[in-house]
Amino acid sequence: QAEKKEVNNANYTEQYVTDQVLRQILLGENLLEVVYPDISIDTDNEFCPRCNYYLSDDDVVAGWSAGNSQEYKTECPNCLTKFVPHFCVQSTLPSFVGSRGPSSALFCERLSPWVLKKELRSVISGGIEDLLSPEWRERESKNAVLWWNLILSFMRYRFPFTFLLQGSFSSSLIAPTPDDEENLDATI
Repeated sequence: QAEKKEVNNANYTEQYVTDQVLRQILLGENLLEVVYPDISIDTDNEFCPRCNYYLSDDDVVAGWSAGNSQEYKTECPNCLTKFVPHFCVQSTLPSFVGSRGPSSALFCERLSPWVLKKELRSVISGGIEDLLSPEWRERESKNAVLWWNLILSFMRYRFPFTFLLQGSFSSSLIAPTPDDEENLDATI
């Protein structure tokens, strides 16, 4: 599983990000490992239910209907069958609650960015503070699925996600790194 994570990270880093953004992305990935020891997010196990064609992460994303917040399915590039893609999250954290209870894997429906946006709007009534709270994502499996979809999307598109972990720590996580502060001072 560690190899899969490294392969996925290699694909993700093909997209250019500045050094400052990359540091924030890596900080988020490291903090995710602190909060969820031995975290594994497996997106490399998707087969078409009709033709058994293996879909890569890129195939799943390419099969989504762009801009359609009503479409929960992807399309197989081989036989054009539409189906709901999934991914799996696992951690050795004793309190991690998966699909079959504590310490089990969490099987999640994979949501397109448009569906994810729609679903988040429907469940977050109290603003972003709800989303940042570990209790929110642990309270209901739908919330956990939405939160992990956010993490997965931010990782795929190389966006910093440290703020999503804010509720897991007592002190502020959103602060410039020392190098960023020096660069900021030099430009002022």
